[in-house]
Amino acid sequence: MPLTPIFNPEGDDRIENRTVWFGNTTNLMQLNDVRYSWAISLYQQMRENFWIN
Repeated sequence: MPLTPIFNPEGDDRIENRTVWFGNTTNLMQLNDVRYSWAISLYQQMRENFWIN
């Protein structure tokens, strides 16, 4: 498996090109353009419910 940098400025973040293995993404979490729109509200709710003692 080829090594990929933590941040890839030449990456392609389009939805159709996002893959788990052998992708060429920027490795940044992009929630502006997601495949499932309901995931944004779910992620925001989960983030608000998470806290550390």
